[in-house]
Amino acid sequence: MLFLGTGTAGTLMGCARYFRKWHRPVRIVAVDSVGSVAFGGTPGRRMIPGLGMSMRPPLLDEEYVDEVVRVEEADTIRTCHRLARRGFLFGGSTGTVVSAATDWLARHGTRDLTAVAIAPDLGERYLDTIYQSNWLQDLYGEHLLDSAQVYTAWEENSASRAPGRRRRA
Repeated sequence: MLFLGTGTAGTLMGCARYFRKWHRPVRIVAVDSVGSVAFGGTPGRRMIPGLGMSMRPPLLDEEYVDEVVRVEEADTIRTCHRLARRGFLFGGSTGTVVSAATDWLARHGTRDLTAVAIAPDLGERYLDTIYQSNWLQDLYGEHLLDSAQVYTAWEENSASRAPGRRRRA
C-alpha cells in the first residue's frame, strides 16, 4: 500500500508509474481533501493549503490509481495535533495523508500488509494556522480539539500496531 497526497498529482503519478513500470504489486491510494475536485465531486471550502485542487490536475491519470480517500480538514488538523503531541511537527498535507492511511488501515486491517505514507511537508509553515488556536476556533469552532476520546482512540490504535508495544489495560 502506498498512500500519496494529491495536489498537482506529480508525486502521485511519478510513484504510480514507477511501480507499474517495474511490475511491483503496490496498491496506490490517492489522498485528497474534501472539497477538492481533483477526482470530481462537489467543490467546497478548503482552508488548508497543500492538497486538493479546484480543477482536475493536468498530470492526473486515474488509470494508475487504485483507490481515492478524501479527508475532512477537521481530521487533518486533529491528526497534525496528535502527531505534534508525539514530537512530530508536520504540515497539512502530511496530516491529511496520515489521517487517510490511519483510518484506512484501521478499517481494513494490517495483517500481512506493508503500508507507506509519503509525508510531503513539515509544520513550520503552519504555525499560524493549523497550530494556532485562534485560527482554528474562528474557522472550525471551539471544540475541534476538545475530545479526549478522539486522542485516546487514535493513540490506542497506534500503540496496538507498534512492534514491541503493549496495549494499556
